[in-house]
Amino acid sequence: MLAGLIIPILLLASLPAAAQTDDKQQARLAEIKQRIESLQRELSQVRNERDQLLKELENNEKNISELHQRIDKIKRDMQSRGEKLRELREEQQQLEESRRSMQRRVEQEVAAAYRLGRQEQIKLLLNQQNPQHIARHLRYHQYFLQARSQVIDSYLTTLSALQTVSSSIQRERDTLDTERRRLHEQKQQLLTRQRARKSTLDKLAAQLADKSGELQQLQSDRSRLQKLVDEVSRTIAALISPGDQQPFAKQRGRMQWPVKGRRANAFGATRASGIRWKGITIRAAEGEPVHAIHRGRVVFSDYLRGQGMLLILDHGDGYMSLYAHNQSLTRSLGEWVERGDVIARVGNTGGLEHSGLYFEIRHRGIPQDPTIWCRR
Repeated sequence: MLAGLIIPILLLASLPAAAQTDDKQQARLAEIKQRIESLQRELSQVRNERDQLLKELENNEKNISELHQRIDKIKRDMQSRGEKLRELREEQQQLEESRRSMQRRVEQEVAAAYRLGRQEQIKLLLNQQNPQHIARHLRYHQYFLQARSQVIDSYLTTLSALQTVSSSIQRERDTLDTERRRLHEQKQQLLTRQRARKSTLDKLAAQLADKSGELQQLQSDRSRLQKLVDEVSRTIAALISPGDQQPFAKQRGRMQWPVKGRRANAFGATRASGIRWKGITIRAAEGEPVHAIHRGRVVFSDYLRGQGMLLILDHGDGYMSLYAHNQSLTRSLGEWVERGDVIARVGNTGGLEHSGLYFEIRHRGIPQDPTIWCRR
């Protein structure tokens, strides 16, 4: 008996502690967001003409990413409404078939009533001499009248339902027309932004025509990413991972690649002037879904100059995975994602000419060869 009382008391006592832990986690996430935003402002400072062009590129690519998200949402809404419209049309067809069937029955009942005339019960009484027969026929007659009334009521109900469904179909059609117009407008805005992006990229290409300019840009991009990773690593150190979190290290060689496609480079290969690849670029079609390789918490989900739309997952024990150059991001800071969840869409942000995903795995800030962790 005593043991039965102690367990609930212990559970109740643990509730405030759990709530406090959650509050601390939220406060820590807010601090992470604030420190990263401060770092981003520092990294995005405009110091020269090239920085100004990169800032223009960032603004264009952010706007393009937002437009893609709006377009995707409109398409999802249209698909949902299209399915609802199909269901309504099927319901309308079934009701119409029911109406035609009921109409024939109503016509038969009306014709029968007309033939019998208004003195149906009197005729039954006059034509019968046996009291038992009279009682039985009167009862049958009442059943007949009741059935006739039910047929007519069902017919009227079906007519009312048809009217309701027809009105709903019209509303859905009107809404779909509105959505199509919105989709067209968003696509036009997207084309305008893409032209502006192309113009900015051409200007940047002209500045990076010589090797020294390209090297300077690569070094700047790498330095910017390293500063971000270092800052994220420091700030997430105090975050608590759930007890049921499967250790990242135990999944070595078992994880799926975040997206299907051709690997454009080898980890550690020389990129330019001695700079080596710290991750792998996977060529994939724009808009393809990017999947989380392991359960984790989103610790960065925003634009970073040189990396485009970037998402970073913390997997605990000092492990992180990075997904760069996305078209759009589907998860926000602080969210937990499971292995295989869609976290982004493949794109070419960050100034890429071709679409693809740049993918890194790091342990305590040090890049790891993804081919060791993901299935070959």
